[in-house]
Amino acid sequence: MKAWIGATAIIGTLASGSAMALDGNGLLSSCQTTIKYSEGDKNVSAFDVGQCTGMVDGVEGAILVLNDSVTSNMKTCYPVAGTTNIQKARIVVKYLQEHPDQLHLPASMLTVIAYMGAFPCKK
Repeated sequence: MKAWIGATAIIGTLASGSAMALDGNGLLSSCQTTIKYSEGDKNVSAFDVGQCTGMVDGVEGAILVLNDSVTSNMKTCYPVAGTTNIQKARIVVKYLQEHPDQLHLPASMLTVIAYMGAFPCKK
């Protein structure tokens, strides 16, 4: 977990100020908006759609780059291809709705944890 927290800290440093301040509450809201947009509701906040999409895509990239650097119990068997930003948003929303006690945590960390749950490596 420490390696992923470090990795997400790097992502946070590279991200904009608003993304760095994003917690689970903001991520849940923005990813729910993204899902609504994908279902045809075009009367949504473009900022929210961009915020969610940037987070889920950025964390995916970090996982793909850094996955070989973490211990085996922290690896995520993330599919190299085949996930859309909407699928990633749905994974994050599902995790956040199932773990409301964690909404105060940083969005990037929660996204990593959601992906770890969705794409565990077989032991």
